[in-house]
Amino acid sequence: KLGSGVVLVKILDGEELLFSEHFACVYCGISLGEIAPRTFSFNSPYGACPACTGLGCKLEIDPNLVIPDKGLSLVEGAIQPWTRNGQVSTWYSSILQSLGRRHGFSLSTPVKELSEDLVHLILYGDGGEPVSATYEDRYGRMRQYYTNFEGVIPYLERRYRETGSDSIRADIERYMASNPCPACHGKRLKPESLAVTIADKNIMGVTALPVTQALNWVEQLGGKISPRELTIAKQIIKEIQARLGFLRDIGLSYLTLD
Repeated sequence: KLGSGVVLVKILDGEELLFSEHFACVYCGISLGEIAPRTFSFNSPYGACPACTGLGCKLEIDPNLVIPDKGLSLVEGAIQPWTRNGQVSTWYSSILQSLGRRHGFSLSTPVKELSEDLVHLILYGDGGEPVSATYEDRYGRMRQYYTNFEGVIPYLERRYRETGSDSIRADIERYMASNPCPACHGKRLKPESLAVTIADKNIMGVTALPVTQALNWVEQLGGKISPRELTIAKQIIKEIQARLGFLRDIGLSYLTLD
């Protein structure tokens, strides 16, 4: 009570040990709730990776879909999302011209001849420095406007997040590809769930094994855990062995459980 659930034990002529009755690290404060089946389910918000909501993948703008033909120049419509009927709109064209004047490149140069730094600049922006854009108002007069150039990809990502139009989202999705989630690396569970291991394997590590290898791992588990843990897990291990053995016996030993 005096230590609010935390106690420091000093061993004579030895080290100090810190113990806690809370489901949290006493050093960094990271908290882990009571372990339950839902902790290991990517269909539950308690276990799913928060970055991809348990899908294991994320739709991301693909630079190769944004500029599919690097033999084209910017003025010829190399940036596909900014091109309609083979032409770049006046608004986007004026922004690119202003960018080209600032960084010393021509819109008539094929993209494949531009340096990697310049292509990166076009795709991801130049740090938000204002550029001038020229547009024609409804009276036919040309107007000049200063705006921040965020880059083609950040612009598409922002439009995709903010729009309420299904048609705009569908249009932007044409330039997106499904990639493994950078947070969970395709494992679909949150870090706290993946940190729970048995014999140095977490649940996704075991389910990624083919049935025969998973069965071998379970059969050898008795020698890798303590007698107390074996007593607790005995019936569970027996049930898992029976189910994996059934899959092996009907010729599905090549499958993985994930």
